[in-house]
Parts: sequence; C-alpha cells; structure tokens
Amino acid sequence: MDRKFFIFQNLRLSYLEVNPTAPQKILIAHANGYAAGMYDYLIAALGKSHHVCALDFAGHGASETTLEFSSWNFFRDQLLALLDHLGWRTCSAIGHSLGGGGILRAAELRSERFDKIVAFDPVMLNLVSTTYVKFWKNPMARTALHRRAEFKNKEQALKIFSRHPANRAWQRESVEAFVKYCIRETSNGAELCCAPALEAKIFSLAEFAHLFALRKITCATHLVLPARSHVCPPRVAGKIVANNSQSAIERLPGTGHLLPFENHALTLEVTMRELAVQIPAPLQSA
Repeated sequence: MDRKFFIFQNLRLSYLEVNPTAPQKILIAHANGYAAGMYDYLIAALGKSHHVCALDFAGHGASETTLEFSSWNFFRDQLLALLDHLGWRTCSAIGHSLGGGGILRAAELRSERFDKIVAFDPVMLNLVSTTYVKFWKNPMARTALHRRAEFKNKEQALKIFSRHPANRAWQRESVEAFVKYCIRETSNGAELCCAPALEAKIFSLAEFAHLFALRKITCATHLVLPARSHVCPPRVAGKIVANNSQSAIERLPGTGHLLPFENHALTLEVTMRELAVQIPAPLQSA
C-alpha cells in the first residue's frame, strides 16, 4: 500500500492506495475515531483485482485536523473531493459507520458517481434519533471526551487496547491495526491521531436534511446491518434501498456495529460477494 495526499479546504488529507493501474475502482471510508488502515485486510484483498483507495478523514490517521465544520456533509465532501482528485468518474464504495453515512450522503448528492455501495451499519439516524442528538446530545460524545489520548509509547497502547473490554470481540489483527494506524508517536510518547474533542464533535452532530434526500440514492446499495441497528433504523434503511431493484438489506444475527473489526472473514465474504469479486484461495480458508 502506498500513502498519498491531496488538499481539501486547505487541509492535507491522506489516503492509502493499491493497484493504481487496475481499471475497476473501489473507495473505502472508515468509522469515526479510526482510520483507513483499520481495513488493511480489505484493501489488500480487493487490491489484487481493483484500484483501491481508502481515505483518512480529516483529523484521522495521517490527515490534518480541524474542528471548523458543522455537519456530516464535511465528510461527504471529502469523499467527493477525493474522487475528483483521482479523476474517477464512477466507482464502487465500501463504508463503515461514519464512512457509510458519508458515502450515502455523497450518493444523495451525486448518485451517478457510484456503481455500487456496500455500507456496514451506516449512521443514518431517523427523525426521532436526530432530534434527540440535536437537543439532548449523544452519550457517545461524552464517552469520547473521556477517552485516554496519551500513552508512554505504542507498546503500552497495544497492551491497554488488547485488554480493554470494548475490544474484547476484536480480532487481534484489528487491535494491532488500531495501534499502527490510529496512534502516532510524539516527542513525549504516543497519542491518538483522532483527538477526543474531534471524535466527540462528530458524535454530537445531527442534521435532518439527509432524511429528505434518501430517494436520491439511486445506485445499487447493499446495507449490511446487525439484527437490530441503533444507527440505521428499519424505515430509513428501507427508503435507502427502495430506489434500485438491485439494492438490498442484509441482516447478520450475532454481529454488531464493529463487525469489520471483529470478523474479517465474514466482512470479506459479504463485500466480495456483493462486489462480485472472486475470493483468493488463501482467504477462503482463513
């Protein structure tokens, strides 16, 4: 994987890229508080046959940060700007949580830019949830503000995150990827790339506009949801997939919001099936 950069609204944003000569294109967008490298197993597998680019949103991974934004459209616009920078007319897209919400918002605005979307539990709150977050705040924001941000070194961070209860269901490779891509070394030790204040602000944002544009998502869209999603309610999910006969909702019992970190094999299986990518033999037996 190569790390590349481009400029968006005076910010230097980073993305990971593989197989740039392949004609078929795939864009990957990550969840709040994480980074493109958390999906390195997806990038590597898909990159065997496709040109794959995975964006670090502003304030995440190796991208520059800012708190000067007021809606999730800020992340939508970063994705569209990356497509313009790459010169991609169309692509397939994979998004998780914030990344899924960002891609779906991009499709509301420019659906013709996407051949197919695979969204893992995208954050597309309904009217009630949006109202709650807007006026009573998201409890996830409070959790983010109290997140430990500094460490003696990356080795200490790995030990802490390996035994943290919130990561108990994660594959070991995902914990290692978090330390590799979401924590940076500093002159005083190591720190989270995504500052708690930024993560909290993202959790705190809520807007109603996207709910009135769901019918504009006309590209084939596959929503991958747990048995009960807390961020993509049934009615919203139904409206997202209603505009294309090839769109669908797939519910996976026994999975949660962080499926891409907890079960790489299942995430790969669903993604490659939906994008019609043949799974390499070593991955099939993983």
